[in-house]
Parts: sequence; C-alpha cells; structure tokens
Amino acid sequence: MRRSRWQDRRYDRGPDRETRFSPNRIYKDRRHGRWCGVCAGLGDYFGIDPTILRVAAILLSIFGFFFPIFCAYLILCWVLEDKPDYLYENPKEDAFWREARTRPDYTRVDLGRRFKDIDKRAQALEAYITSKQFRLNKEINDLDR
Repeated sequence: MRRSRWQDRRYDRGPDRETRFSPNRIYKDRRHGRWCGVCAGLGDYFGIDPTILRVAAILLSIFGFFFPIFCAYLILCWVLEDKPDYLYENPKEDAFWREARTRPDYTRVDLGRRFKDIDKRAQALEAYITSKQFRLNKEINDLDR
C-alpha cells in the first residue's frame, strides 16, 4: 500500500522544515475513540472526559437533534485528521499543551513565574562568576594541577 506525501511527513521541530502537526489543533483520536474518535479528540482538546461528550450527543439525539448531531459527527470524522503518535515528545509536554488550551491565563502566569525563577538563577550565577571568591577558588584549583 502506497502512502501519500502527507502521510510520509513527520513532526519535525527543526527551524528549516515546515511543521505539519500542531499541538493546538483538534484531532480525532481513534486510539481512545469508540467509532471514529471524534468525541475522544474533542475531549482531549477541551480537557473533558469523552464519555460526557458521548452521553451529551446521545441525549441530544434522543431529544430531537439526531440529524444535526449525526451530520456534525460525520463532517468532523471526515475533516479532522488522525492524532499522530509523535505529536508530543513526553507526557509532560502533553500535559502542558492540554493546560495551555483549557486555561491559557493560568499557563501564562505559570510561565511568567518560571521565567522569573530562571532569571534569578542566571543572575546569581553571573554574580558568582564575576565575584572575587570565584577568582580565588579558580586560582586555588589551578595551583592543585
């Protein structure tokens, strides 16, 4: 079976290559899905349990919205791409992007706090390297050689 040129592309973070898959897109998740993976993909994107989405779709179908729900599901099944296995490098990255999609303000504040912490550590390192104590320690270590 021959693969299309779109299926042969891989998720690459290199600066010189175009990235096709994005952690901020909605994908259908066939691995965790029941039929086509649309509810699992929507649940993953919005941070909702897919079972809740499935029950809501069934209840809306029972109460007279069968045709719109069915059409929307088929359209999403046709339009959404499958979630690639290599979208995230590790579970921490998956959790970060899920948090960024569901609570972007909290993520912004958390990133600000992390950058301030990194900046404080860099300032402390710079202060130590430019201090007289560092030079003295370096000269003592050079004498031992």
